Amino acid sequence: MMLDDGDSLLIPYQIGDVFISHSQDETQEMLEEAKKSLQEEIEVLESRVESIQRVLSDLKVQLYAKFGNNINLEAEDS
Repeated sequence: MMLDDGDSLLIPYQIGDVFISHSQDETQEMLEEAKKSLQEEIEVLESRVESIQRVLSDLKVQLYAKFGNNINLEAEDS
């Protein structure tokens, strides 16, 4: 049995807890869409991290201005 160009080969693709068989082209498209979606989510989360780090930095400046060296706000290495 010969396969023409691989289109008749079904590849299982997991959606939640279920595997659905698709052609290689469909699976590739679904993987690209999932990759793009995850990359967008990563960018949003990185943006949130940067925003939170700026707020944290501003708070540290304010607290050190008020309390001086009487407080330690730096993370300790365990």
